[in-house]
Amino acid sequence: MWYMNTLKDLIIIKAFVPEKIPCFVGTEPMIDFVKWNLYERITSGLKSFDILCDNKRFYDAFLVAGNVLEVCAVLSYIKDKKTEKQRLENLNKYLARSSAGQLIRILSWTDNLSKDLVWKAYESELKLFAPVGEYIIKKQKNGKTDKENHSDILDKLKYRDGSNADKKSLINSNYVRPDPQGYVRAFSKTFDRLDNGKFEVMYDKYCDFKHVNIMSNGVIAETMNEEIVDWAIEIMAGIVLYLQRYGLDPIDD
Repeated sequence: MWYMNTLKDLIIIKAFVPEKIPCFVGTEPMIDFVKWNLYERITSGLKSFDILCDNKRFYDAFLVAGNVLEVCAVLSYIKDKKTEKQRLENLNKYLARSSAGQLIRILSWTDNLSKDLVWKAYESELKLFAPVGEYIIKKQKNGKTDKENHSDILDKLKYRDGSNADKKSLINSNYVRPDPQGYVRAFSKTFDRLDNGKFEVMYDKYCDFKHVNIMSNGVIAETMNEEIVDWAIEIMAGIVLYLQRYGLDPIDD
């Protein structure tokens, strides 16, 4: 049975009406496209969370809640900076980290780029990484700028020859990889009145569940207890309040 506070939180989630997603044609600023894409992922996740709770699929609901929290933290990382310059810089960092991660995944498919399908996927992703990679390159004591160092690495990554292991090593050793916990920590700190310090703790539990850490209490679906369920519902209600108070302004089509 739900506690009174949990019922109130569920009502908040069920009553939420998201903003209409704009119809993008490809000429809009990248930052608007990315923000609305993240917003849509969050609102879709909230809907799924509500349906799963109604059907008592609490383990699945908790996994959805963790993903919603992570995506919302990324949205905040991009949009909640005070200046346009800071917002664009964080956008480029996010795009670079995402692209670098995708390059690693593609390179993990095979040992080399001899297969046309793998090469084309890698080449396309490298084109996306090229203009933003400098934002996440690790500092080097060689007197060169970040842009120059990034260009030097690209010169080594752009060839089809060579092993994928060497290319992955170049990316891992020269660029700062994504830190989802970092996004959540920053989100929690910025909006501490909404989460009361629970965002980070819930995200840690979500990571345990997601990576099937069987040593973690409650990781088996059958052991999901009411306290964890109530916790997730409270966090999702906090996400709804964030979207209502600090969400995206509608864009006229």
